[in-house]
Amino acid sequence: MINTAPKFKKITLILKDTNGKDPYISSTFKITHEDCGMVITGDYVIITEDYDGNEIDTEHSVKGKIYKLQEIDSYKLYKN
Repeated sequence: MINTAPKFKKITLILKDTNGKDPYISSTFKITHEDCGMVITGDYVIITEDYDGNEIDTEHSVKGKIYKLQEIDSYKLYKN
């Protein structure tokens, strides 16, 4: 995880559907990330999810996702 990013139990993003056919009706969809950190930098939101290795053969890893701010309609943060 990004060391300076605040950590959250869950983050829910409401993203704009830019592929909509009707310009007068806006549609959205929801994406949820759990056990993650979030940073807003420039025109982007970076979300990193932590995956702890619980088994001997499994390594600790981090998965990151980058969203453009113009794609995001709203978000909700759930603290630990």
